[in-house]
Amino acid sequence: MRKSESLSIVGLVGVLCVLIISIFLAGCGKKTEIKEEEKTPVTEMKKPGVTGIREFHQVLYPVWHDYFPQGDFQSIRKAIPEFKEATKILTQAELPQFYHNVKDDFEAKRKNLALSVEKMESVAQTGDDKELAKAVEEMHTSFERMARVLAPRIRELEQFHLVLYPLWHQAMPNKDYQAIKAAVPPLESKMEALMQAQLSRRFSGIESQFVEKREALRLSVKDLAEVCRQNKDDKMIDKLTVMHDAYRELDQVFE
Repeated sequence: MRKSESLSIVGLVGVLCVLIISIFLAGCGKKTEIKEEEKTPVTEMKKPGVTGIREFHQVLYPVWHDYFPQGDFQSIRKAIPEFKEATKILTQAELPQFYHNVKDDFEAKRKNLALSVEKMESVAQTGDDKELAKAVEEMHTSFERMARVLAPRIRELEQFHLVLYPLWHQAMPNKDYQAIKAAVPPLESKMEALMQAQLSRRFSGIESQFVEKREALRLSVKDLAEVCRQNKDDKMIDKLTVMHDAYRELDQVFE
């Protein structure tokens, strides 16, 4: 009887040991998965926003789409303090590095918008509705011009840039060859879409330049992809630099 009980106890202990080991291994597996996820390189960034633009537009929308068409200048005057507050937020906001190539243009147009709001406030105090209407139109135009600076020349080129940006500003300085390799498929996919892109009429004068520079960018992506697939780490930085320069030349066609 005692021998049977001893065997039962030994068996129970064995089962418990197996369960404990299984739980421990499962826990280790989860930790390993988390670490692998943390090491996965980001191959495409989200387009950064500029603080203040949304806030300003929220004030502008009812003024431009409701009060202005209805000739409700009293409501427009009541909105002046909100415009001033939104303008303050916008003018104090820092432009993300992502937009460094259009910084000067954006800063100039942001300043013009602030001046147009000041003018609108001044005119609103005079009681002249016709002058206020002109000031509102000028303010709206200034806002559109500023916002358009941050708008993509063409969507496909911006999508390509969203993959290129973290490579150029993060992976390359850190010589993160794994991140560069991981970005090749997204780059090729974005490049394929860019090759299919059609320019709108407003860009008709630059079409030949666009086609030429786009082809140069395509070839640079192809060259980078080849050295990555051959694991030639010593060549990656050079090829990435060539690709970045090709992108800049294509982007400058629109300037």
